[in-house]
Amino acid sequence: MTKHQTKVLFDANSLMVQRTGVGYYTAQMIEHLAQLYPQTLFVGYYYNFLARKPRPIKPVGPNICYRPIYHFPGPIINLLRRFRIEVPVELLAFMRADFVFYPNFLTQPSLFRTPNAMVVHDLTFVDLPDYVAPKNLNDLQRFIPAHLKRTNFVVTVSEFGKQRIHQEFGVPLERIVVTPIPPEAPTPLSETKQKALLRQLGLPAEFILTLSTVEPRKNVLSMIDAFLLLPEALQKRYPLVVTGKVGWNCDQEVARLQQVKDEGKNIIHLDYVTEAQRTALYQTATIYTSASHYEGFGMTPLEAMSYGRPCALSDIPVFREVTGNNALYFNPQDPQSIAAAWQQLLTEPKLRQKYAVAGKRQAGSYDWDAVAGQLYARIADYL
Repeated sequence: MTKHQTKVLFDANSLMVQRTGVGYYTAQMIEHLAQLYPQTLFVGYYYNFLARKPRPIKPVGPNICYRPIYHFPGPIINLLRRFRIEVPVELLAFMRADFVFYPNFLTQPSLFRTPNAMVVHDLTFVDLPDYVAPKNLNDLQRFIPAHLKRTNFVVTVSEFGKQRIHQEFGVPLERIVVTPIPPEAPTPLSETKQKALLRQLGLPAEFILTLSTVEPRKNVLSMIDAFLLLPEALQKRYPLVVTGKVGWNCDQEVARLQQVKDEGKNIIHLDYVTEAQRTALYQTATIYTSASHYEGFGMTPLEAMSYGRPCALSDIPVFREVTGNNALYFNPQDPQSIAAAWQQLLTEPKLRQKYAVAGKRQAGSYDWDAVAGQLYARIADYL
């Protein structure tokens, strides 16, 4: 008699778009789960109405496969949910699994009450709703409470997030699993390649880097104000490089970026960058900064730290949790505070070196195998 192979179904839709935090988390988690547990089959389902999309590029592995959903467009599923009509996951994926993993907040019902876990990356939709796109905000506020009740356990990415989920929704702490997001291992470029990529981007060899989607929560306006408070010599030597796609409700940020460009200020906005360009930015930046009002984790600071970049960050609880005492902190509400932190790092090489070494050590303390193993141990309780 052939032994039944364990099948874990997962929502792979976040893998179908340009790199985002959720997509990175999903790809890395599934890849490491598959490597650690080769006898388990991991099946990703994704919406591919009329077969217009290619299969996800990654993760790949001998025990990873994908099931495209040709018969339902994703927007229709979301629309039906808003009318209180939810399609069971088995009818979407045309298969029955032993466990279902939902890495992007929302879940689907199951015909067979298949055990499942959902990932709630942050509670921005509760704590700072003005920073969430209206359609996403409505969906999260309406459906998260019910989905938390029907999931077997909840996954989040920080202890800060765990406490907030417990406080806000009453989920018992023992039903919440914390899975931090380790940075990818650095892939240094040759000096020749690095310089070529910087020329391609129109950048000098020294600059202040921030990397994120341009949206209100990321506090780009305060960073622009802070940069203009720096001494003129520092502004000329170290441009502020704002890297990331334009998000929602950011007309003010886009207008301000255009204004400072027209005024000849040394502030550069790069849109989406390739993986190689991203690596060159991390490898070269003089300092890395994030002035976010709110985060579920601190992925880009950890990535920058893994490349030995000293970081100046918002003094918010989750950054303190993730990066510890290995960064210089500032008040994100106060451009003077931001500028002072930047100036201190830019003018004190020994301090930069101190935070570069400490930050790299901190980034290296995170391990995907440990994180994936912790998650699978909880999944195994239901197999």
